[in-house]
Parts: sequence; structure tokens; C-alpha cells
Amino acid sequence: MSNVIEVKNLHKAFGKNTVLKDINFTVAKGEKVVLIGPSGGGKSTLLRCLIRLEENYTGEVTFEGKNVNQANKDQLQTLRQKMGFVFQQFNLFPHMTVLQNITFAPLKLKIDEPDKIEAHAVELLDQVGLANKAQAYPQSLSGGQQQRVAIARALAMKPEVMLFDEPTSALDPEMVNDVLNVMKQLAADGMTMIIVTHEMSFAKDVADKVLFMDKGKIADQGSSDYIFHETTNPRTKEFLAKLMG
Repeated sequence: MSNVIEVKNLHKAFGKNTVLKDINFTVAKGEKVVLIGPSGGGKSTLLRCLIRLEENYTGEVTFEGKNVNQANKDQLQTLRQKMGFVFQQFNLFPHMTVLQNITFAPLKLKIDEPDKIEAHAVELLDQVGLANKAQAYPQSLSGGQQQRVAIARALAMKPEVMLFDEPTSALDPEMVNDVLNVMKQLAADGMTMIIVTHEMSFAKDVADKVLFMDKGKIADQGSSDYIFHETTNPRTKEFLAKLMG
């Protein structure tokens, strides 16, 4: 498998506070990479650096062989079309229907003919289990439903990679599985994914590679089996023991 993303010696600081130190990893096409670790460990910042929502880092992030940090405005827009990002908060437009939220960016960027964009949006709503909500407004939906709309909105751009930043952290517990099931289906369909999550059972099921981040560094990494069953790293074991009991 060829690498879609390569990160080399990534270092990021906010003032005197260093949040990422010497980060190195690759993501192959179709691979599911899960980032775990304590809050404040740099996971979300790392995800944001990949799509240059965070600037002023040192080191190198390449996507499909192109240096993200050197991309001009047009190149960055193309990059962001290819990398869908799902945030903790849903960020839906409250004055637009669900269907309008999903079609807004593809229509604005003219990625296809309007009728094809709408047809694709309808298909995506069916895929995330919300085919009957096309004309609903966000405020009438539960948190889990809004997050599934946000996933459909990201998929509407036909991305090659999906980035998820703790997509279930803002949800009530009973809503979490609906979102995780959509993500599991995406994984099964072969989507390349990088996921920040505290849902350890989901990470075990989905991950091809797990990166354990602590204090801005990748403190441990390996396959799901290695991280959850074989690692000898005391910090990893301590973290997992607290979360999994």
C-alpha cells in the first residue's frame, strides 16, 4: 500500500508551550489510524496540523506526495476537499435544512452538477440513517443525528481521507453508538481514516494502527492487538487500565 500521508519530525508550540514533539508516522491508503491518549496530549492539534488548520509548525506533513505546509491558497483548498474533517461540535448552519447543509459546500465549489450533488446528498443521508430528515432543521435533531449529518456533509465533498476529532465526545451516551456505527461502516467500505477517540472498544475493533500520545509525543504505537494486549509500555498500560477497567 502506498502512503497517502507522511508526517516527519512534526513540532508545534503555542508560545513557550510545546504541544507536539518529534511526531513521525505514515498513513497508507485504506488504513485506519486511531489516536488515543490523555486529554491535552496533542491529539487534536496533530489532526488540525494535517489539514493546516494549525499553522506555524516545523517538520513536514505530506499528502499524496505534496508538502502541506508549502501549499498556496488554491492548493490548500484542493487539499481540504480531499480530507474531510468531522469536529467534536457539529457546526451545522441553523438556518439551513439538513439537505442544504450537506449540499452547500459542493454547490459553492461546483464540484459537480447541482442535480448530481443533491442526489449524492440524498444517498449520503440514507447511508447515515437519516433519509427522512432531509428537510428538517438542525435544532429539531438530537446530537447524534446532527453529528451524522456532519459526517454526511464531510462525505459530500467525496474526500479520500476522513479525519475525526473525538466525534462522540459531545454526545449523550445513548447517541454514541449511532455515530460509531456509521464510522464502522465507512471503515468497512475502505475509507482511509484518522480518528481521535476515547472509545476504546471502537478503537480495538476498527484500528489497523494505534498511536498512543502522551505529553505531545507518540509514546507507543502498533497494531490494535499490540497496543491493547501486548505492549510493555507502562504508560500505555496505565492509561488503558483506567479507561477499560
